Amino acid sequence: MPTSAAARPRRTYRTRWPIHVLRGVPFALWLVVTIVTLRRYPELPDTIAIHFSASGELDGFGPRASVLALLAIWWLLLGSLFWLSRRPRLLNYPVAVTPGNAQRLYRQAETMLVVLMLALAVIGTGVVTLLLSAGSSVGPILLAVGLGLTLLAVVGSLVSMFRSEGRVEVDEH
Repeated sequence: MPTSAAARPRRTYRTRWPIHVLRGVPFALWLVVTIVTLRRYPELPDTIAIHFSASGELDGFGPRASVLALLAIWWLLLGSLFWLSRRPRLLNYPVAVTPGNAQRLYRQAETMLVVLMLALAVIGTGVVTLLLSAGSSVGPILLAVGLGLTLLAVVGSLVSMFRSEGRVEVDEH
């Protein structure tokens, strides 16, 4: 039974078009957020809100350059998830990866990572909204939606992987 990524079957399935489209949405959203943030950057005060408690209360301040670091970190995270989503063979799985179930598990993992990319972009948009418009009610809503997408992606994928553990798949090219 192959356990390391190198010993696992290669990915042979074709990614479905909705996943290709969905893979681009987080980058488009984050590009808009980046452009808006950079346009607003000169207007920001030297010290900005950088942390909010779970209840939405402001409890931390930092230099306005913090927002630039946030943009860069989010680009790096999105790029990393994009790269991994195209290489699901490299991931760890909660069930044994066999020649009979590999393609199904890889497809489920790819979908999970693409939805996580979307969730990350929504969370980042919520965070930037809070930084740029501290009194806005949109930021917390976006954070909640992003966290909900994260939970849905991870739990849904795990349940699906455990359910399909014993099934053998017909190879789809």
